[in-house]
Order: sequence, then C-alpha cells, then structure tokens
Amino acid sequence: MIELKNVKKTFISNKKEITAVDGVNITVKEGEIHGVIGYSGAGKSTLIRCVNLLEEPTAGEVIINGHDLMKISKAELREVRGKIGMIFQHFNLLKTVTVYDNIAIPLKLAGVAKKDLQARVEKYLKIVGLEDRATNYPSQLSGGQKQRVAIARALSLEPKILLSDEATSALDPETTDSILDLLLKINKELGITILLITHEMNVIQKICDEVYVMEQGKVVEQGSTIDLFTAPQHPTTRKFLNTISQRQLSDSLIESLNVTGAVTRLTFIGDNTGTPALAEVSKKFSVVPNILAANIIELKNGIVGNITVHLEAQPEALQKALDYLEQSGIRIEQLGGQKHE
Repeated sequence: MIELKNVKKTFISNKKEITAVDGVNITVKEGEIHGVIGYSGAGKSTLIRCVNLLEEPTAGEVIINGHDLMKISKAELREVRGKIGMIFQHFNLLKTVTVYDNIAIPLKLAGVAKKDLQARVEKYLKIVGLEDRATNYPSQLSGGQKQRVAIARALSLEPKILLSDEATSALDPETTDSILDLLLKINKELGITILLITHEMNVIQKICDEVYVMEQGKVVEQGSTIDLFTAPQHPTTRKFLNTISQRQLSDSLIESLNVTGAVTRLTFIGDNTGTPALAEVSKKFSVVPNILAANIIELKNGIVGNITVHLEAQPEALQKALDYLEQSGIRIEQLGGQKHE
C-alpha cells in the first residue's frame, strides 16, 4: 500500500545543504498501522509529508498502491491524493464555521453530490462519536473533540490511507488514549491503512504493528513492535522504552550490589508473562532472587513483561538457573554483578 524506497529530502538554509531525510525505506502493507518515532529534529515530519508529496523528495521513490508519485502527472497525483487522508497536531479547523461545515466544505470542493453530502457528513460524525455536535463551532469543543472533527473530515473523503502527523501531541493522556482507540476502530472497521509519526512511545505501544526509529534523518532501527519492545538494539530505541518501562537502572545502583550473583533483566513474552519462573529457579537451583524493578506492557499484538532482578547464587547454580530460564523462552540480558569470591 505504501512503499518508500531510498527517500531523501534536502533543504538549502543559509547556503548550506541540510539533509532532513536520508535514504529511508518503509513498507506498509494494506490494513496495517505503522509508526515512525523519533526525537525533535529526527526528520519524521518531513518524511510523512513526502508520502503524499506535500514535500517532494529530492531522491527516491514514493509508491502508493502501485503508483510512483514521482513519475505520474499532476492530474494523476491529485487523484491519488484523494485517497490519502491526513490529520495534524493542531487540528486545522475553520474557526468561523460549524463542525458540520468543517466536514462539508472539503466535500463540496471535492465535487461530492449535494444529495450525498449530508449523509456523508452524518456518517463520519457518528463514527467519531460527535453526531450531537454538528452545529457547534470549534471554540465550543475540547481539544479531543476538535481532533475527532479533524479525523471525521479526513475520513469523509473515504481514503484508503490515513497519515497522522503528531495527532495526539497536544492532548492530555486520557484524551490521547481515546483518540488512539478511535484510530484502532477506524483501522479495524474501515480497513484503512495508517502511517503515523510520534515522539510518544505509548502511541507506538498501543496501536502499531510495526515501528521505525528515526535519528538524524535515518531509520536506525525497525521491526515489529513486539520485537523492539523485547530486544531493542539501538540506544535511541532503549531511551524511548525507558520512558514507559523503567528498563534502565542506574550504574551506581548496579555497582552497589556487591554480592555474589548477577543483575539480570528477564523479558517474558505472551503466555510466559504468567509463568512463575523465579519461584521455579529458586526451588530447583538454590538461587535467591531480589526483584529490583518490574512491569508488564500491553501491546497491540501481545504482552511483554520485564523483571530486573538480582540473582544470588554460587556460579554453577547461577549458570544452570539462567540456562533454565532461556530454555523456558525467557529472554535474558546481563546488566551487571556476577562478582564471585
């Protein structure tokens, strides 16, 4: 549905060339939700604007449903864009007209027949849960309601693809969750493919099938959401995960555990999250566990549990315990310790 091949975008600023997007490759299959995450300045906003050619790439291919947007005519581009909806952080609603007209005006401009227009507006207001707000003005709405109007407006043109440019960044956590639930509903019930950008890991956690981590214009890590949450490879990915899962303990804390044993992170996936693994190894191998941190994260397609634990045992027993945990399908990452007398 969406395929970016070696996409590059450069700008000239003060006579210097700045590379905002540097050779990015992304493939989003029909009906999936993919997320691009990165800190400010990573290039993600420029990247998503390249998907519908709001920003024309300097190089590379942008293929939407089999059409390379870099090679088609302007008329063909307009037709393809008609199947790509977009929502933004700041809603971009017309302040002087009602909620109904904010959705109806783009439909009129798109040539939707007058007899179909009202039904179309009412249909998508109902989908976003605002059918009773049609006559309100944007100033009478909350931030979450404004974003729902913006989503209804994007959906009213009945796109196959929805692009989300930091759509929840201006919202409080509870409202963010409600908007993410709405996007999941839209994806499931309407079959719309969604590509979003964000700097919030909880957004990725809740709704994404695949994730791309950007830094300095490049994708530095990519994969299924569950893979990145269980085995992050790049330091930037680990930083993002630490914002929600407390994966990282301070070096000083680890060093202070001056006892025989090991400080280890155990990662449980899916059904393993309910396994009493520490109780088992304690019984079988004379290992004394001391839990330092723990959490369970619910992803769109699975559950991940992390336990950071100090395991105190003699070297031979400790190794047997770690081997047993790995054979049980638990991922192990050594953080420190193993100071043997």
